[in-house]
Amino acid sequence: MSPTTTPVVPAHAGRTAYGPLTGLHAVLRSCLPGQPERLTALDAAIRASLPLSTRVGVLAADAGAPSEPVAGLLAAVLAARRPHRVLSVAAGAGLGRAEPAEPRPALDDSAVARRATARTGAEATHGLARLPGGPWGLDLAGQAPRWWDAVASISRFFDFVVTDWGAPAALDDARAAGGVLLVVASATPESLRAGVELRARLAGPGAAALLAVQDDGGAPRGLAEAARVNGAGWLPSGRGPRRHRPRYPATVAALELAARVVTAAATRTRTEVPA
Repeated sequence: MSPTTTPVVPAHAGRTAYGPLTGLHAVLRSCLPGQPERLTALDAAIRASLPLSTRVGVLAADAGAPSEPVAGLLAAVLAARRPHRVLSVAAGAGLGRAEPAEPRPALDDSAVARRATARTGAEATHGLARLPGGPWGLDLAGQAPRWWDAVASISRFFDFVVTDWGAPAALDDARAAGGVLLVVASATPESLRAGVELRARLAGPGAAALLAVQDDGGAPRGLAEAARVNGAGWLPSGRGPRRHRPRYPATVAALELAARVVTAAATRTRTEVPA
């Protein structure tokens, strides 16, 4: 195999609470015809240089949509493939928000105040949790308005800040705090429809709005194609026979999602930052 076709093994996709996103079958499948080029292109897209810190807001299309695990997966892939810090924030509350897969430190006012005056990356990350795969983590304990004093003041020290807003009653904080907004829908026609509608509400000159559908393995026939027709990314069920490790298609889909987010951030930056 020539150097130009050396496969980018999905072992580097990231690590979640379930374990590394890899396996022997992933290594073998990454060598199939067309896969080395596909994975190399995704890797390059994820690693693309960005001049500014990027804030990504992840929202649930409805009360049952799994925004938290998708936000965690996105943060893990970005942290694994990009050279700088990534912060994963749990800001959602109530409906649409699951408990974080990994514990994050409780919101502490004194720690928030200290980080607000940070002058170095070490000061900005002091007291934050380190999650599987490398992202830093912070749980706002359902107090979404605290994002502005707990996160905004340190966001410049991170390459990406990925915030899970759950299914918020109001969209103002998510809109204002995110340059890229990702709507997550469950694999049902109703949730997909709600996701398309929410994406349309969020789209505007100040933010790029994306849509992804998370399949739990029970998606009705034809829904994946309907999602693609509506411009949504499809995240297939990740649990295989060996439940501690996601299936290869789920790993590649995670890479595709991260690539879409970085590309959206780069496009938005080009329109806002003069050459």
